[in-house]
Amino acid sequence: MHLEPLTKQVGVLKTMDVPADFRMEGWVYVLSNPCMPGIYKIGMTTTSPEVRARELSSATGVPAPFNVEAAFYSHSPIDSEKEVHEALSEWRVNESREFFQLDLEEIIHACSCSCECQVGEKAEYIAVNHDFITFESLSKINIPDLFNDIGISVFGDKLAAAERLIRIGAETVFNIRRKNGVVIAVHNSNAYAIEPADEQELRKAMKEYQAHKLELEELGIYGPEQPVEF
Repeated sequence: MHLEPLTKQVGVLKTMDVPADFRMEGWVYVLSNPCMPGIYKIGMTTTSPEVRARELSSATGVPAPFNVEAAFYSHSPIDSEKEVHEALSEWRVNESREFFQLDLEEIIHACSCSCECQVGEKAEYIAVNHDFITFESLSKINIPDLFNDIGISVFGDKLAAAERLIRIGAETVFNIRRKNGVVIAVHNSNAYAIEPADEQELRKAMKEYQAHKLELEELGIYGPEQPVEF
C-alpha cells in the first residue's frame, strides 16, 4: 500500500479548511452540561467527540445531554488527556472523576498545549507551528516496494537509505518555508502551498504601515521616524 504521486497546485493559498473526515489516533474533548454550569468534563476518545457525548448523555442518571464545547486532535490521546488533567489538577472537582471547574478559555489553552490542534482550526493557523501538513493517512510503509514504485535504485541498507532520504526531503521543506514563506499541505494527492497566518498578519501590518507612511508624506508631514515593531 502506498500513496499516489503528488500533483502540485499553482498559487499560494491564504486559507484552507481541515477536511471533515480527517482524524488522528484520537481526540481530547471538553464537554459541558446545562445542569452543571461552570463545570466541564475533559476526556479522550478514539471514536469521535460527538459520539462520546451521546454515549455519556444516554447514561442513567444524566438529566440533560452533554454538549461538545471543544475538541482537539492528538497523536496520543491517552497521554494528552493525562497532561491536561495534571495541568488542571488544582481545579479538579473530584479526584476520581474527569470534571473541572474553571473558565472554558483556560481549559482550551491547556488542551492546546498538550494536543496537536483544535478541531475547526484552519490550516493557515496550523502552519504557524508546523513545517509540513498532510491530511492523508497510511497504515504502514513497505520501504523496498516504495523505492521500486518511485523508481529509485538503492544500493545498501534500505532502511538507512530511507532515513537519509527523509532528511534530504526535510531540508527541501525547510528551504521552501525560508525562501517562500509557505508551508506545503497535502490532501487527496494534491500539494498546496499555504501562507501561515502569522506571515499573513505581518504582511498586512507592513502594508498598513507603508500606506500610513505614504499618506503622511503626501500631506507634507515629516519628522523623525520611531522604530516600528511587528
